[in-house]
Amino acid sequence: MRVRPRRPRGAAPERDQRETAFTGILADLVRRIPGAHAAALVDRDGETVDYAGDDAPYETRIAAAHWRIALESVKEQAFLADVKSLVIRAHRASFIVHVLPQGYALLVRLVRGAGFRGWQRAVPACARRIGQEAGWPEAAGITWFDVDVSCDAEGRPCAVVCAGTAARVEVIGRHRRDPTQPEQAWRVRLVSGAEATFVCESRRFWYADEALTALTVSGRPKNI
Repeated sequence: MRVRPRRPRGAAPERDQRETAFTGILADLVRRIPGAHAAALVDRDGETVDYAGDDAPYETRIAAAHWRIALESVKEQAFLADVKSLVIRAHRASFIVHVLPQGYALLVRLVRGAGFRGWQRAVPACARRIGQEAGWPEAAGITWFDVDVSCDAEGRPCAVVCAGTAARVEVIGRHRRDPTQPEQAWRVRLVSGAEATFVCESRRFWYADEALTALTVSGRPKNI
C-alpha cells in the first residue's frame, strides 16, 4: 500500500495543475464558509476544472468526481430534476454540491459537523462569479451578491464599492439586533435612491440581495 508523505502542519498542499482564473474565486469561497476545507469546479464528466483549499488535490478530485455522479443520479429522478444543491453530512466530512450551467457543478468539502452555516449566500455569489468568468449568461434566480462594504465606528455599513468607486449608503433599518450573532443585516438606501438589504456574515463577509450595477443607475432610482 502506498503511503503519501505527511504535509507539514500549516503548509499549503502542492498543486498538480496551473492556477486558472477560477482559482481565486474558489479560494475566496473556502474562506467565506465556516468549516470549509476545499472547493472545486467540476464538469459533467466528473473532471475537476480547478480547485482551491487545504485538502490534497487528489482527495479533492476524487470527492468532486464522486459527488458530481451522485448529483446526476439525483437529477435523473423526475421529482428531483430541478434540484439546485445537495447538502451531505458523511462520516468523516460534509459536502455541498451546487448545480451550475452547462453540466458543471461546484463542490465544497467541510469538516465533519461544520454546521452548514453561511453557504446559502456564499455559494450563489461564487456561482455568479464563475459564470461571469466563463462567459455564461446570467443565471436567473440568483438572490445574493458579494459586495465590498465599509463600516462606521459602530459597525454599520456606510459605503459600498461599485465599479471601483466607493458610494455612500444610508442605513434606514436594521433586521438583526443581537450583536452576539454571527449574522447582521441592514436595509440601506443607495445614492441612486434605490434600496437594498446588506447582510454581514461571520462579521467579515458582506452580501446584497440585488446586483449593485442594477441599483446605481445614475439619476434613475430603482424601486425594490
